[in-house]
Amino acid sequence: MGFFDKVKSFFGIDSGKSKSLKERITKLESLIGAPINDSSVFIEAITHQSILSQMKNLEKSNQRLEFLGDAILGAIVAEYLFQNYPELHEGDLTKYRVRLVDKNALYKTALNLDMQNIVLYDKRFIKDDETGLKSILADAMEALIGAIYLDQGLLKVKAFIEEQIIDFIDYSVDSNYKGQLLERSHKMGKGNPVYELVNVKGPEHEKVFTVAVSVGDKKLAVGSGRNKKSAEQNAAKEALSVLDSQNL
Repeated sequence: MGFFDKVKSFFGIDSGKSKSLKERITKLESLIGAPINDSSVFIEAITHQSILSQMKNLEKSNQRLEFLGDAILGAIVAEYLFQNYPELHEGDLTKYRVRLVDKNALYKTALNLDMQNIVLYDKRFIKDDETGLKSILADAMEALIGAIYLDQGLLKVKAFIEEQIIDFIDYSVDSNYKGQLLERSHKMGKGNPVYELVNVKGPEHEKVFTVAVSVGDKKLAVGSGRNKKSAEQNAAKEALSVLDSQNL
């Protein structure tokens, strides 16, 4: 009996649901950039407690992995900030760390990774309330980090956190327009905004980057900055103004 046949039996579900689990594992492998060794730990990581009552043979939700992932995330973010910002005092380092590990950051990361279509949860649990979904997806991100650590090791989970969270969340700015646009785009049913680098000009020490942002199939705005991240932020800010003017 293959693993997913065992999973089907373990969960007490039909072959259609089993196929869905296979698709989820495939998506997770794509997110972490490596083959998964133990699929069961990732099934646990994406299982919210609200679904347990529908799967009588399932005993574990992702709460224990969430505990582990929370600790790993905090340690890796703290080390990254300590090593990369030698000029910052403790207060600023703490502020940056909080921005990277709080539920808002994890929720935005989860949306960016399409985790809402990977996590197993009972939709009745959230009752069309974004707060409920935010909690489920943020917790699932921590559990996923715990699973990656157990299955892939420290170096792989560090690479995942740096690429998918630290490089994505604009933790050093007060107004995260990219995060606001991401949430707005999802509420509109348009998926993730797409950023495209359209121009780089100027000498090496004074380069100006220009980025265009699209929501759905419509290009909304462009923005410029001294680096790609700031250009994306400015493009997102302009896009939000466009959406506001259109009452979207």
